[in-house]
Amino acid sequence: MTSSPITRRHLLGAALAAPFLSACGAQSGGQAVTNAPGGANAALLLPLTGAQGDIGQNMARAASLASPGGGPQIYDTADTAEGAAAAATKALSEGARLLLGPLKSDQTPAVLAVAGRVPVITFSNDDTLADQGAYVMGLTPAQSVGTMFTYARAQGLTQIAVVAREGPLGEATLRAATQIASAGGITLTGVLTRDPAQSGLTTALRAGGARPQAVYLPDGGATLTGFADGLAGSGLQILGSVQWGAGDITADPNLAGAWFAAPPPDLFTPFADRFAATFGAAPGAVAGLGHDAALIAAGLANARALTRKGIERNAGFTGVLGPFRFLPTGRCQRDLSVLTLRQGILEVLAEVAGT
Repeated sequence: MTSSPITRRHLLGAALAAPFLSACGAQSGGQAVTNAPGGANAALLLPLTGAQGDIGQNMARAASLASPGGGPQIYDTADTAEGAAAAATKALSEGARLLLGPLKSDQTPAVLAVAGRVPVITFSNDDTLADQGAYVMGLTPAQSVGTMFTYARAQGLTQIAVVAREGPLGEATLRAATQIASAGGITLTGVLTRDPAQSGLTTALRAGGARPQAVYLPDGGATLTGFADGLAGSGLQILGSVQWGAGDITADPNLAGAWFAAPPPDLFTPFADRFAATFGAAPGAVAGLGHDAALIAAGLANARALTRKGIERNAGFTGVLGPFRFLPTGRCQRDLSVLTLRQGILEVLAEVAGT
């Protein structure tokens, strides 16, 4: 097995604004704030104002790097369902044939309600929105689970437990783990939802009688720290998700040797460096979605394929968050990297194709 060392900045692509996105002088109320010649017939619906305004602004900046000669028009959703619907309505009245956005899962139905036959690619990572007619572009729990279960199985680890905190991320992860394991090759020895401060984690993992070989922890930040502390000395292989990039895990000795999913650093790093040089800040994965959305818009517009058939093209797309492709179901397959932590250094172990 080969690996290559990377620095913390390579992980910028893994940082998410929130477990679920349920989650330039802009104006609200659906006002178009960018009218770039290269963006005709495609619209970006972003929260340039409101609670997530900083995230939306970064997404808009990232989009400008993807299309320096002109990109899709940007409409401010004001970070509300009403604002998202108004932004979509304004974009459609101005001829939009593809809507990229909104950011959050609870705003997406409002956009779908006014979109009609026009395709909607939401930035949310809530896979259930696909069942409502949206294409889901966010980095989803199922993508991380699929990546890590595939890699673990290739390393001979087939007995896996899942431990998550209660909440939307935990629920989506447990649902995805159950479905992916049932497809073959993985046995779930335990599926636990608990408080990371609760003691007795290793005992709980053995309660069912089958001791796991590995434990998948989807949460990042303080929750990850708590669960990792509960597994200290267990000898179990720790697996993780793209959420781990939300904090600096390199200083946590309990995560030494852990494996986790992340966007391919070799694709994200040049973008992150360029973004930082241009705007003086780190972009984060959600900004990467804005960049890749602009690439989608430009590519499909140039091919005169701003249609569902164009979105679902077999070749898919390659952006700063890695290769991805949309399925007719509305769900998205992503190729992710598997990283590990060795002696405080993050290394790439493998690239795993989306399934």
